[in-house]
Amino acid sequence: MAGDQRYGAQGYLLEHLGPDGSLDRKFGRGGHRPIAISATDDAPTAIRVDARGRIWVTGASVAGGEPQAVVLRFLSDGTPDIQWGVQGRIQISPNGLAIKPNDLLPLSDGSLLVAGVASNVEPARAAVFHLKADGLLDASFGGSGTWQPTIVNDGSTATAFAASDDGAVAVSVVALGDPPVAEIWALTDRAPKPLRQQSLDKVSDAESVGVAWSSAGWALAPSSGPTAAGLFATIEPAAAAAASGRSASAPPDLGRGGFSPFAADTEPASSTTTETADVGNSAGTLKLVAWLSFLAAAVAAGFSVLWKRRIGRVVRRPRNPDL
Repeated sequence: MAGDQRYGAQGYLLEHLGPDGSLDRKFGRGGHRPIAISATDDAPTAIRVDARGRIWVTGASVAGGEPQAVVLRFLSDGTPDIQWGVQGRIQISPNGLAIKPNDLLPLSDGSLLVAGVASNVEPARAAVFHLKADGLLDASFGGSGTWQPTIVNDGSTATAFAASDDGAVAVSVVALGDPPVAEIWALTDRAPKPLRQQSLDKVSDAESVGVAWSSAGWALAPSSGPTAAGLFATIEPAAAAAASGRSASAPPDLGRGGFSPFAADTEPASSTTTETADVGNSAGTLKLVAWLSFLAAAVAAGFSVLWKRRIGRVVRRPRNPDL
């Protein structure tokens, strides 16, 4: 994504570059797709590409000092996706919240999570909302479609999403204060739960904080504008995701750049969560059930063979001529 003031109010462009860095002339209009978050040239804040190659862009259209979240969707060739909102555009204030988006994450079912900050509440608070595959607000998510962490401080903001290898989703939240604190929250269709908390060095680092998944588990990391969406990302409970056969995702959004905004580095939280334990227990239960089923089938088969032999002997027994 690049800026180009030759396009006036549409001063931002999507460009598709080949492996050698050359411009793909078949993308958009001669290699470019002008995009506009608003008529006043508000800047996009995040871009993602989903498993189907569709391009998602978010930002805020600011009018009267209040932002409204905007989500644009393009097909892989740069054409606006007319199946999304109005000509590929949705502008929304979920539950009356004036949300400035910081990140978005397409999910495996075609729905979408958006993270940012609600500026029309006091103090400004982190907010996450869920749009269904048809673009409508999912009223079953959080509180009537939006979720805000219950943090009492000088304000907070939700900065970035990441997906784990098994499709679980987490969001990083920065709680302002003295000192500011970064948190990782696991998101499901049930109540989100906090996974980790860490003090930050200074307030100026707050919006640079993101979340990352690695083999060691969830960790706080610098946010560097990731573009890859989790291939199997879902807000279903982890056990349900595993049962449905999803076991891998696109490369995680590690965002590693050598910069650390944290006051003190600590070891990442263990990746063995309650959900993981539940999945492991379920797998063990399934193995036990399968073994018992096999044993029962073998016993039944043996009994059937014995029974048939007995019947065969009865059938072949000569009749008594005296009867």
